[in-house]
Amino acid sequence: MPTYLCHGFRWHRRDLRIFVIINDLEDAAPDWVVGETTATLILDQFTKTFDFLPKISDQEAEAASDPKLTARRTNLAQHHDDDFAHPPSRVPIAQDPVLQYTWSPVKLLEEYDPDETVSPARPYAYVADHVVRVDLGADVLAEMAAYKKASGGGGNAWFAKLRDTLQNGADIGWHVVVCGDAERDYPDDETETGSESQDLRLRREETQRPATTATTQSTQPESFTTTSSTRPSQDQAKPGAGQDYSHMKPPPIPDDEKGPPGDGQGHSRKPSLRHRLSKAGLRRLFSKKDGQAQDPAR
Repeated sequence: MPTYLCHGFRWHRRDLRIFVIINDLEDAAPDWVVGETTATLILDQFTKTFDFLPKISDQEAEAASDPKLTARRTNLAQHHDDDFAHPPSRVPIAQDPVLQYTWSPVKLLEEYDPDETVSPARPYAYVADHVVRVDLGADVLAEMAAYKKASGGGGNAWFAKLRDTLQNGADIGWHVVVCGDAERDYPDDETETGSESQDLRLRREETQRPATTATTQSTQPESFTTTSSTRPSQDQAKPGAGQDYSHMKPPPIPDDEKGPPGDGQGHSRKPSLRHRLSKAGLRRLFSKKDGQAQDPAR
């Protein structure tokens, strides 16, 4: 959680967006000014647009960013309990998201809370000409004295002119800025890919469940038909709607003159009512003829 003590003014987010649009900074993100791309584009545009800004040579910028070239502290204490000086930051200046732009006399900062879920960014950012990273603590009075000595006692006139150009009427003073997540990390590709594959697998399972049930039901009539193929034709299951049995011949009509049921010949189906009446009539007819033929013989 980087924390900074800075001397500067607040730059309203609306005016910041207007600056980005007017100067056609397409790759800049006005809601994230501490981002490397956005800060580089805006600070470079400051250098091009405002010719009153101090010029910093490459040697000065390299000396400020390289920790090996910085002067070491003197008068080291004999015991750590006697050393009241603030230890140097463990984050090199070249890796700090705010202080790494040593080629620019202006620094950009902003407040950010990673737990904030209402607004994407604070309504303002900070434009500063003096910034110190606070890891454990900072001596505010010492930093104010150092700034006053570096600016000649009356402050930087060019910085007041920059304030009048960017945010006229804003107060210039000392601020403590906390940026909860300077990099604003997002999930890795592997995590996103894993979640997407899991969602895809769940959707496939939901899609395949009805299809599996339908397949099971559709295979049941086929297995039933195959099992009952040895039974008589009248006990077989009805064909499915998608099957065609037009090439098959219907079973023959049973013959009543063949052997009785159970002798292995013909079918055991009983004759119809019409057939039974016809046979009874034939019997009566022949019995009458037989009777008439016997009477003359007597």
